[in-house]
Amino acid sequence: MKTWLLALQQQLSRQIHENKLPHALLFSGVDGAGQEEIAHWLINVLLCQDLTQDLPQNRKQETEENLRKVSQVSEETTNAQPFIFQPCGYCKTCKLFANGSYPDHLTIVNDKNTIGVDAIRKLSQFFEKTAHIGIAKTALVNHADTMTVSAANALLKTLEEPTSQSFIMLTTHSSDVLLPTIISRCQKFEIRPPVGKKLLAEYKKQGNDAFVNLSHLSELTDEATAVAFTAFRDKVKDYLCAHQHRAEILTLLVERHDGFRWLEKILVNLMRNQWGWPTAGHENQQASVINKQQLWQVYNLVQAANIKLKTLVQVNRQFLSEKLLADISLVVEQKKQ
Repeated sequence: MKTWLLALQQQLSRQIHENKLPHALLFSGVDGAGQEEIAHWLINVLLCQDLTQDLPQNRKQETEENLRKVSQVSEETTNAQPFIFQPCGYCKTCKLFANGSYPDHLTIVNDKNTIGVDAIRKLSQFFEKTAHIGIAKTALVNHADTMTVSAANALLKTLEEPTSQSFIMLTTHSSDVLLPTIISRCQKFEIRPPVGKKLLAEYKKQGNDAFVNLSHLSELTDEATAVAFTAFRDKVKDYLCAHQHRAEILTLLVERHDGFRWLEKILVNLMRNQWGWPTAGHENQQASVINKQQLWQVYNLVQAANIKLKTLVQVNRQFLSEKLLADISLVVEQKKQ
């Protein structure tokens, strides 16, 4: 488990112990922040028949066999210091869950990049039936932001009328595109990994970029990706300065998943350097001819394109990329007029 998730594990363990765990939970954060990891742990805890506690100094204490008896854990022990419930990993429930065959849990998988209404209806029908083995029934909806409008509306009915001992976990890295009514019916947990040197230390990496974050991890941990990013960065600077490498930039934006994120990162670092904020790479050396106002306009264009990528199910990435580069050219050309 990632170290920055430990405090959240403690909070959720306390809620379970006090019988205050909500029916629906939304785990949000950037890609790789640990949303699915914490949801998987929580589901396993809820279903395990022989929970243990992780305490400081690696001490463990047995609890009763099911969730109803979790509240009987010694108050003196749990109030004295933080604790984290852990599934035993050996009971029948844990073994079935590990194999993906536990009948009282359902994971919703998106099909063709979206979660359709039929999948959510299946979830609703799942909760209408009583548990086969244990007490609790659980469901996990990963990438909840990919639900269609019909699917989201169908999920609302299940959230509004929860059945006894049912728990729904939603994960997302784009909570801003979820229906506000869905968010309001969930307890939301925003996972915020460390940044800068603290994040690099987590992965035993070296560097001095104070703004590095988890979204940059692929460039930090994979040499080929790092080389591709550096080459793309140089081409973007040339495009801003002299309108060069349009075809290469267009190809990368269309074909590479990271393309739009990389473009945003490059622009952000350029703006930071123009305002005197130190960043790794000194991205502004070749783009100093772009003034602050122009750079801000270009950044807003990229942000608008990113929003379309997130919110439009069938967006034409080729057309979107071509239009973005054309709009950027118009902004840059303003200086020459």
